[in-house]
Amino acid sequence: MPSKPESKSHNNTQHYVHWFRHSAPYINAHRDKTFVLMFGGEAVRHPNFEHIIHDIALLHSLGIRLILVHGARPQINQNLKEKGIETPFYDNSRITTRESLSCVMSAVGSIR
Repeated sequence: MPSKPESKSHNNTQHYVHWFRHSAPYINAHRDKTFVLMFGGEAVRHPNFEHIIHDIALLHSLGIRLILVHGARPQINQNLKEKGIETPFYDNSRITTRESLSCVMSAVGSIR
């Protein structure tokens, strides 16, 4: 007598159990650890940014301490352009002048 094919939900359950058993040691190993996550200002404008935030929330829910470091270059550039301010760069890093400081602070604060 041929055996009955397993149901799709049974296969999904087995897949989930397999995944969880293999993930659990990593979850336990990283609980109460600190992760530093850096993302550029471009990430905030990316269509998948919402998914990134959900992933960060998942890490937090697993007991991982998070430090988020974000860039703001596109936002700073936009603020400076609107005010007609140009700033110098050195080795691809902006030199923030007294004149541009309020634009930089505003852009960084808007991401926070």
